[in-house]
Amino acid sequence: MFTYYYRILDKYQKPITAFAILTDANKKYHPDRYESSFLGTRVLYEFNSYKVLNQNPEELLASNNPFAIVILVVHTAIHAKKLNDNQIFPLKIELTKRLLAKEISKTKIRQLLNFLKYYIRFENKETEVKFEEELDFITEKRKTMGIEEFLLDRAKKEGERESAVKFVNTLIKETTFSVEKIASLVGVSVDFVNKLKAEMKN
Repeated sequence: MFTYYYRILDKYQKPITAFAILTDANKKYHPDRYESSFLGTRVLYEFNSYKVLNQNPEELLASNNPFAIVILVVHTAIHAKKLNDNQIFPLKIELTKRLLAKEISKTKIRQLLNFLKYYIRFENKETEVKFEEELDFITEKRKTMGIEEFLLDRAKKEGERESAVKFVNTLIKETTFSVEKIASLVGVSVDFVNKLKAEMKN
């Protein structure tokens, strides 16, 4: 941080303030300065320090500031490292519901949902698929990513089996989505996708 400070100061010659956002799980670790001394020369660089672990989840939930939601997700992720998928699942669902209830623009909600979706990950793919399905239900079938919005809309319009077969085959050929992901997007079973995938290889 000190290196960035003096490089920015040297280039732009403007007043600088710096914030260190600490996302670790060590409550005792809270640096707010850099010091260096040698043969009578001493440098002291102090900066703002923000410890995510020390923030109050209830206060973060009460805020409509998107940054507060980001911090809440990170705060949850720190604790989630000690939890299994079954314990993390309801936490992510609750965060999703709270986020959608906020007075935030749709664009920011979409971005924050993506952050929640990928920052706190599940170990088990089946749990991830289950979360995707629950997320679909909560958001009334509106996915958080543009490509997924398109795919889900198309899958809905082409709900008949013949169209579903064609759509699954296209996803297998043109994307790197997992079998579970394709099944979730199209609204078919994993076995259905695996069968078509096997047929394509023959």
